[in-house]
Amino acid sequence: MDTLAGIFGIGQHPKGDKDPFALRRAALGVLRIIVEKNLNLDLQTLTEEAVRLYGDKLTNANVVDDVIDFMLGRFRAWYQDEGYTVDTIQAVLARRPTRPADFDARMKAVSHFRTLDAAAALAAANKRVSNILAKSDEVLSDRVNASTLKEPEEIKTGDAGCGAT
Repeated sequence: MDTLAGIFGIGQHPKGDKDPFALRRAALGVLRIIVEKNLNLDLQTLTEEAVRLYGDKLTNANVVDDVIDFMLGRFRAWYQDEGYTVDTIQAVLARRPTRPADFDARMKAVSHFRTLDAAAALAAANKRVSNILAKSDEVLSDRVNASTLKEPEEIKTGDAGCGAT
């Protein structure tokens, strides 16, 4: 992480096929270690700490975001090589998870979800709800009014700690 922060911090990140400092390999190594050892580490925190240790020596004000974007790009390449579909990878990347173990768990969960018979219908319903909510001017709460829950499944979900009041 120190090398990535330092090289990105002076604006020498890889461009095109050029990667003279083998940063792609270094980034993939960091990600693989974290995922394979299931370490609860956050790339944002690691990068911020690496940048902090450089003090005022770095010239790139966007170094943290640049390193995170680069690392997420390495995830894309890695998981494509592992046979995951591009749309599954993009679905997980849309959340911009900065914990590699979380990214891996999300990839596996989305990939499994896609094998379910109801996946297409649920995805379509989710998209429709998202579109309706995006057009709504009403401020929505994330709290559930427990008095509106009628079905046993609704009540059980509310009791499980989903914010019912």
